[in-house]
Amino acid sequence: MADEKTEPKREAPAQAQHERVYTIPLRKAFRKMYFKRTPYAMQLIRSYLARHMKSGDVRLGRNLNEAVWTRGIKRPPRKVRVRAVRDGETVRAELLGFSYEEFKATPKTEKKGMKEKLMERLGPKAVKKQEEEKAAEGTKKPEEAPKIEQQKVESE
Repeated sequence: MADEKTEPKREAPAQAQHERVYTIPLRKAFRKMYFKRTPYAMQLIRSYLARHMKSGDVRLGRNLNEAVWTRGIKRPPRKVRVRAVRDGETVRAELLGFSYEEFKATPKTEKKGMKEKLMERLGPKAVKKQEEEKAAEGTKKPEEAPKIEQQKVESE
């Protein structure tokens, strides 16, 4: 009888073991100053997933990021429903109901100075005129001072 009851247990599929849905409370973010709440909420999400999924590398999806930042820096949501999938050491998390989409910040563009903005506004004629002025400055040589002859004083 004992042998009949000890049948091998069926294992769940590999993907089901590493995919979970969490409701992450973000109430601790409201203890912070109002201008630090949403960045701290993002830290809370990362630390929660790292702790529960037992991984150091946590990637957050585009829709999750937008949901947390929707109301600005002062008022993040009180809680977030997240679907997390673990692939090896990497955990990819996305808002429940969406598939994970890689999120990368847009690169910063260099700010133009006042001179560049003005040149864009004035157009190609101003650019051409400026190049002519530079060329004219390059051809003019500063006048050389006349050489002074040095006289040797003989000592007696």
